[in-house]
Amino acid sequence: MTARLRNTRIRTAFRACSAFLACAAFTASAHAAPLIASEVLQQFNLVVFGNAKSSSHVDGRAYIGGNVTGGDYVLHAKDMPASEYAGLVVGGNASNLNVNGGGISVGGNLSNANINKGGAYVAGNASSVNFNGGNAYVGGSTSGTNFNGGRSYAAATQPSTAAIESTMRDLALQLAGLPSTGSTVSVNGNKATFNAVADANGLAVFDLTSIDTALFKLGEFEFNLGSADTVIFNVDDLVISIFANFLGGSAQAIGSHVIWNFYNATDITLYSQFGGSVLAPNATLTNYNNIEGSVVVSSIDQRGEIHLQPFSGDLPPGTPDLPPTTPVPPPTPDLPPENHVPEPGSLALMLTALLAMATLSRQHKAAAARKR
Repeated sequence: MTARLRNTRIRTAFRACSAFLACAAFTASAHAAPLIASEVLQQFNLVVFGNAKSSSHVDGRAYIGGNVTGGDYVLHAKDMPASEYAGLVVGGNASNLNVNGGGISVGGNLSNANINKGGAYVAGNASSVNFNGGNAYVGGSTSGTNFNGGRSYAAATQPSTAAIESTMRDLALQLAGLPSTGSTVSVNGNKATFNAVADANGLAVFDLTSIDTALFKLGEFEFNLGSADTVIFNVDDLVISIFANFLGGSAQAIGSHVIWNFYNATDITLYSQFGGSVLAPNATLTNYNNIEGSVVVSSIDQRGEIHLQPFSGDLPPGTPDLPPTTPVPPPTPDLPPENHVPEPGSLALMLTALLAMATLSRQHKAAAARKR
């Protein structure tokens, strides 16, 4: 072998080795920072610990710990708070859906879907999927699938559902333990009026535990929240149905700084437009109309829209953090070809490069010794 040919092969192997190391460095840094509970409510429009079924849409980012069937996700991508999570994160399988911003991360299989904007990570198989928005990684087999945004070979890491679930369950218990700040509810016929009294920090707490069953049978809700920046409604009923109309456009008006803490509920049905975040970690939620705010539930049968109203209030001190060791991935990025994880043949080339670099080092040392 001539010296020129040998040096050419060494340079080629060296470039392959460098690309591999660059990719490894990127992968090691592709984890999001841990989230506190208020950040979960801000960054996610919907959080479901288990399974989700939808015949409607979610304006913002969604996180489904189990399987998801149906729905349109991320309809208002430009209005979403910044996050290192994908537009739709699914722990299990996902099917019959559209993602319109932020990309998707799926821990299982993906089928009958359109990913219209953003990268994609699918740990399992992909069937009848159009990846239109960016590079897509599929760990398993593909059938009837179009990689219109390019195909990536850089794997990612799924986030831990248990970590977010633990954090939001802790939040529900923490809020349930807050004493009333003197806020009251007055009833006049079929109408309930919520009169908030805020503490020095702008927090108003309603203890509804003694009146919630009768309260939710009423047909109209009115809100006088005054100077309160954050409002907590604590409810301890197990099975809840709410038909009340939120008067005077109040559902939209209060959506971003109100939390309905249904900490005991196992079943919730909302029949009218509803204002405020729904925190119900043990409940199956069915909504027949729009929800103005974030939703955190055990499972959902979504029949009405969930509108983007990122939480803007201030939670009391001591809000639980996610464990710092929990890896959380961003959407699979649009990586240039040189940053793709190498195929098995490239690994051999990388090994050749390492051996070549060692040989060059020995040759330089020998040449220097001869000169002396």
